[in-house]
Amino acid sequence: MKNNLIQKVMLASLSVMLIGTSAGLGSGQQVSANSDSQTNTKDTLKVLYWNADDFNTTYGDLFSKKYPDTNIQVVAPTGTSAITDYNAAIQKYSPDLVMLPPYHYKQLSKAKKLVDLETLIKRDEYDMTTLYPGLLDELKKQGGGQLYGLSSKAESYALLYNADLFKKYKVKTPSDGMTWEEILNLAKKFPVKGDKNSRIWGLSSFGSSNLVMDIARTEGLTYVDPSTLKATANTTAWKNAYRISVEATKSGVLDERISLSGKSYLESSPFIMGRSAMVVASISQLKSLQAAKSSVKNYKPFTVGIAAGPADPKDRKSTGNVYVSEILAIPAGAANVDAAWDFIKYFNGDDYAKEYYKGSSISAPLSRMIKEYSGYKLDAFYKLNPDLDSSITSYVLMNKSPEFESNFRSVLGKELTQVIKGNKTLEKAAAAIQSGTQAIADKMRSFR
Repeated sequence: MKNNLIQKVMLASLSVMLIGTSAGLGSGQQVSANSDSQTNTKDTLKVLYWNADDFNTTYGDLFSKKYPDTNIQVVAPTGTSAITDYNAAIQKYSPDLVMLPPYHYKQLSKAKKLVDLETLIKRDEYDMTTLYPGLLDELKKQGGGQLYGLSSKAESYALLYNADLFKKYKVKTPSDGMTWEEILNLAKKFPVKGDKNSRIWGLSSFGSSNLVMDIARTEGLTYVDPSTLKATANTTAWKNAYRISVEATKSGVLDERISLSGKSYLESSPFIMGRSAMVVASISQLKSLQAAKSSVKNYKPFTVGIAAGPADPKDRKSTGNVYVSEILAIPAGAANVDAAWDFIKYFNGDDYAKEYYKGSSISAPLSRMIKEYSGYKLDAFYKLNPDLDSSITSYVLMNKSPEFESNFRSVLGKELTQVIKGNKTLEKAAAAIQSGTQAIADKMRSFR
């Protein structure tokens, strides 16, 4: 990539100084030029990101259309698919803009290593009124009371339901802020008999162990204390999650995302095909429902309702089931704060929202709230306040060992299966999950 860039610079007959600057970036950096002809009048925005090509596909190409006079220079450590030490990377590469996982956002905010965005927001009278309010509050909380970054996407979830099935079986429709246990109690009000390939299901879910993890995320449960590596999988809250999941599985209300032979994903999905009453899903499920209307033969659309949830029973206005992968922030001492701020404003603004919702890769609602997508109202995706603490803990554990969660899931699935089959009591299974998790943590500690 570097050779190609130097060749382009030579063809453009730029000065020896510019060539020297480009070549002097070093082997640890990737450079992405937004156009073949660069001039000294162009502004330069240096971005720290793990991969230049991925950055351009996700961000750079769109930003360049809006700001053609800003040249983006992507710098990143080589030989890795992730940046694990952002503080060191910032010191080494001196970027104007960084995109941080919540954990690093929290750490750098605490150390006052980022620019407080409030001053820039006030200076430009930037419209914050339609940004996801719960996410703004959480970013301030993680920033120690100040707003050091904005995230363009927040993969929030909502409870989608088939209003026609609720009407047919005379079941009260879901309401905002329901817990997992309340949702599963609703699911049990639907029929549980019939052939699995054609029957009605109460809830679409990937099975008991996955359901436990969904409950854990919603309620902010962690199976290991990341600072002490002590297992915490036998608490009252965890045992309640095991119980709820086992009861749901044994009752036969979960479709367990069956796959029909010879059928497409859309045709195999009971919810999309109108045979499941509810599913907890992101906005991508709405995209799939729209796709089914045009690609599934003789498809029969149904009335879709959307409720905010599941909620944390400790606080029905919040949920841990929100994912934020990249928080856009400006390092303290950045050389080009204004260009970085332009970038953050654009990807949290109306122009980007219009482009995003016209695209085919929609997976999560944007932080800039809009009223609807393809006729579906989206307000339920923004009603609950996200709590990023559990995702931060998961990130820490993953960095200690990428296999940690998969090993925990293995122990979890094995023990819950024994309970479902009647071979073990829930209490004994919970104790076994605790001891098995501690063994995993101890083994990991011995290799550190």
